[in-house]
Amino acid sequence: TNLFLVAAHELGHSLGLFHSAKPEALMYPVYKSSGDLARFRLSQDDVDGIQSLYGPPPASPDVPVVPTKPNSLEPESSLMCSPALSFDAVSTLRGEFLFFKDSMDAAYEVTNRDTVFIFKGDQFWAVRGHEEQAGYPKSIHTLGLPATVGKIDAAVSDKEKKKTYFFVEDKYWRFDEKKQSMEPGYPRKIAADFPGVDSKVDAVFEAFGFFYFFSGSSQLEFDPNAKKVTHVLKSNSWFNC
Repeated sequence: TNLFLVAAHELGHSLGLFHSAKPEALMYPVYKSSGDLARFRLSQDDVDGIQSLYGPPPASPDVPVVPTKPNSLEPESSLMCSPALSFDAVSTLRGEFLFFKDSMDAAYEVTNRDTVFIFKGDQFWAVRGHEEQAGYPKSIHTLGLPATVGKIDAAVSDKEKKKTYFFVEDKYWRFDEKKQSMEPGYPRKIAADFPGVDSKVDAVFEAFGFFYFFSGSSQLEFDPNAKKVTHVLKSNSWFNC
């Protein structure tokens, strides 16, 4: 379900659609689990958007027109700007931000591979553009994590250093993207190497040279070079609320 939503959302962008402000729309920037995919329907906002670009389908006297209805993606209309808004995972993908809620444990992009990795339980998937990559899902333990780790809380890849960080409870591991192996000397305490990040990490991503750590409805902007928290924000600050 999660991979379908990411792929369909990215396909919408490739067709020329921008983000929607309608919570029920596929092009809404916050992903929620859609439940039964057999019942999935595009919202009217998505339909209007694609028809504004390519025109309506040709009318057929034999096929009745069925109005679209809001699908089960629809959260509360005030979700985007709710002061209690929290996320399960946040990632970048080809320059845009992906926010996930009630659908997965962690996600991160490796930009030089043009791939987003998505984690749920003890498995992970790889998505490039709007296509799931062959050979997945894989066990998180193939990355070098010990058998005692049953799930990942959050993950982020540093595109400059080519290192990926996996956060689990109060510890983290670091993965070398060049060598494709977990680095020795880990796990280490999060609080020791990311001073100021004291709460459980729900989600994290990198942007503008900073790491953004999410915990509940709060967000910490962390400078990895200065090794300090530079701003404390609300999780919904990315939506111009």
